[in-house]
Amino acid sequence: MELHIDVSWILHVTEVAGANDPAPDDYGVPLAAVARHRAELFEQPVYDGPYAKAAALVHTLGRCRWLERSNLAVAAATGVMYLEAAGITVKPTRDHAIALKDLLLDPTCTAGHIAALLRTWPTTT
Repeated sequence: MELHIDVSWILHVTEVAGANDPAPDDYGVPLAAVARHRAELFEQPVYDGPYAKAAALVHTLGRCRWLERSNLAVAAATGVMYLEAAGITVKPTRDHAIALKDLLLDPTCTAGHIAALLRTWPTTT
């Protein structure tokens, strides 16, 4: 299943997870996140599979400042909700959320690192 989301979907997640955060400072970031998770090179997906696509979204939304105070919360929620929309229900614990936050704050963080972390999160069947 090839799942692609759009900017309105990200803005909806922002309303839910970024409660009471003012309007985004930079709408280019969610636009870039949408384009990134859909990226293809020579007609092959750059990010193959739901974990890689979720990680591309999380990386862009979490590393680029576009909200006043809830970038990390919105990035994490976007990853969880994207995986859920792709049919993978994850149940991250507080420790998983802290590990993601720490990874996003690390200047060496990559989408690949995030995908590897997301794959460790427990799923429900």
